[in-house]
Amino acid sequence: MTRTRTMQAQARRILGVTVAAFSVAGAAVAQAQTTMPAAKPADATAQAAFKRADANSDGKLSPSEAVALPAIAARFEALDTDKDGMLSSTEFALGYQAPAK
Repeated sequence: MTRTRTMQAQARRILGVTVAAFSVAGAAVAQAQTTMPAAKPADATAQAAFKRADANSDGKLSPSEAVALPAIAARFEALDTDKDGMLSSTEFALGYQAPAK
């Protein structure tokens, strides 16, 4: 009977640690979701403009590549939300405005 109680206590400890771990992981995911700006879907025009400006086709825009789009170049630092010195396609799409027709 003592062995059964020991096993039950051990099972409760394991369950407690597991629940705590999932709680921490859930909080981390929630924090990450609240700190990242909500990305609106990039339309075909923004994707095409990004592709044209990405001269070396590395999937990122450097400040020198952004010069091809003066409106983006002027706001480069503000659009670079992760401050890595490059614009991802998501950062670009958040700031891209198609030219008026």
